[in-house]
Amino acid sequence: MGIIAILSSPSSFAGSDEMNKIRAVISRGSGIFHYEVEKHNDIAEALTRFRQAGVEAIAILGDRALTSATFDYIIEKDILAGTSIPLAILPVGDNNIVAENFGATRSEPHLALETLLRHHQNGDFSDRVTEYPVIKLEGVRGVGCLYGLFFCAGAILKQKNLFGGKIAPRGLFAPVRRGLNIFTLIKNGYRGTLGKNRLENAIRINRNQRGAIVGHFFMVVITTLDRIFQGVAIGQQKHYDKAHFISVENTPRAIIETGKLMLRGNYDGIDHAGNIIAEIRHARLILQTPFILDGSFYETEGSGEIFITLTERLKFIRL
Repeated sequence: MGIIAILSSPSSFAGSDEMNKIRAVISRGSGIFHYEVEKHNDIAEALTRFRQAGVEAIAILGDRALTSATFDYIIEKDILAGTSIPLAILPVGDNNIVAENFGATRSEPHLALETLLRHHQNGDFSDRVTEYPVIKLEGVRGVGCLYGLFFCAGAILKQKNLFGGKIAPRGLFAPVRRGLNIFTLIKNGYRGTLGKNRLENAIRINRNQRGAIVGHFFMVVITTLDRIFQGVAIGQQKHYDKAHFISVENTPRAIIETGKLMLRGNYDGIDHAGNIIAEIRHARLILQTPFILDGSFYETEGSGEIFITLTERLKFIRL
């Protein structure tokens, strides 16, 4: 059994006792290298120390800012060059939608950490490692560039509980709960189409340098993950160096047809007007409305243009 590194951000848990619970879980374990980040530059030092220690894996316990900055140091700064250390993204608020993709079944970070440490003790990390490309997003107001695994824009962003909600536990009633949540989502989306679409909510999309499309969309999703809202599988086979692209126009028919696929549990098979599923290597969008990256809300720079590309593949651990 090797050493597992834990990169945490106490500021992500301000106002709660969660950080103390995390520290208590760590204190009961063994073979753990824990580094608490207070400022952005601490991440570089932490990753350098992890590399020098020859850690087996790195668990990230912090909000979107910590995860994106960690991706930045690994991809742009190449701070882990020559290694293939897998990352474990644990649920922390706006990271929940990503953590759930990697197998998290509870929203409490300390419980997810306990699960991860059990896998570490059992020495079965090698069977749980998978790879995904990371999305690079340029044109973000205030920061310029961000990294993540899941992008979403469109009228669906009004359903904020999708992005800030807790991870629902699995069990006998999970399918019923998922179905009710999807029904509510589609009902609210359908009602939203009954009014007039506002011009400032239009989105211009250019996929893979093809001709641009301008329209009003219920959702535009670009992700390298396998599932999105309510655990619905994307289904589409994706090549090694591409991302999934899904768009749903903000019309009653398109939203209803998407709802049928969501209730089925798989988006694969989109073949009707107003709905597109495809593979992309890059995309350019122009929008004046907020968007989501891995659960957090952001805005574009003044021009409204964002450019999405894929970076190298990183290794991740499934819980």
